[in-house]
Amino acid sequence: MNALLEDSRWKACLSAFRLDRFRLEELPPGEYEEVQAHLQSCPRCRAAAEMLASADAEFRASVTPLRRPRRTGRRVLVWGAGAAALAATCFVALQPSQGLRSKGAPVSLAMYVQHGQAVRRALPGEAVAPGDSVRFVYSSLEPCFLAILSVDGAGVASVYFPDGPEMVSVPAAQDAALPLATQLDGVLGEERVVALFCERPRALAPVREALQASRGALLEVPGCAVATFQFTKRAP
Repeated sequence: MNALLEDSRWKACLSAFRLDRFRLEELPPGEYEEVQAHLQSCPRCRAAAEMLASADAEFRASVTPLRRPRRTGRRVLVWGAGAAALAATCFVALQPSQGLRSKGAPVSLAMYVQHGQAVRRALPGEAVAPGDSVRFVYSSLEPCFLAILSVDGAGVASVYFPDGPEMVSVPAAQDAALPLATQLDGVLGEERVVALFCERPRALAPVREALQASRGALLEVPGCAVATFQFTKRAP
């Protein structure tokens, strides 16, 4: 497992998002030179950049082409077998102090983001960009029915998982990667993700409507445990 992904907190001064853009040469000239100079004088950021580059190499060595099924709204990407193998070895669930709220069986939610060819774990509140792909990982001590929804910066609620009208059954698991990844749209701002772990299946349409009406407030759903995650979508 990559050391960067084992660590539960980001220790570098610069964000992983900014280091990704530096490595992919997406920064404006002045900002690129500023980051380059900072890396020369900051061992923590230099080490973080090296670990991101290592994760990059691992991802490129294992990834297979993505398949794009049809779907309205968000574009859903099914990761290839190589990427799924990477997920199985390096996805780590978040700790309760990082945004988890659960009732009943302990549950957790984590998110990974692919920016260009770079893959990293997103910390709560981290910046991502339109066009990035995100994938979620769950942990639950008991089998349950799972759904992952969100409210974006425009206040619109939508469903990340599953790709169907009802919650789906998932087994008890630790750090299990879900089979769908999603390419983010162009709506900027803070996005709140809500994962529901329920004792029985529920139709997703009324849950999505309730989430939108509450504008992302934590849902109280009888018979369900709840985990949340937040990120901010910024223009590159």
